[in-house]
Amino acid sequence: MAEASRDQLHVQQRANKVLEQLLARIANEKLPVISWTIASDASGAALTGRCDAEDMSQRREDFEAWREALGVSDQPVEEAFEGGIRLRASVQDNYADLSVALVADIAG
Repeated sequence: MAEASRDQLHVQQRANKVLEQLLARIANEKLPVISWTIASDASGAALTGRCDAEDMSQRREDFEAWREALGVSDQPVEEAFEGGIRLRASVQDNYADLSVALVADIAG
């Protein structure tokens, strides 16, 4: 196995442990269930949560709930896309040495 592949595998293993911890918080903190993805390469966040509720306003509420739970103090970045707005926020998990991102597509 190449060194780069081994490094990415270790990032994915750490992301999996962080995801397990986040999923355990859902019931305890009454957080919304959202979709999570572990990245296969190092080009972005190692772990991304996508707020994908059917209702657009619920997506924003889910995004804000998780942003607060993750301790993201910065305001989310708003990007225009196909007639809507994409909210993005990220935080660095220093203990696991990886980044966690949140994304929500909101209609304009």
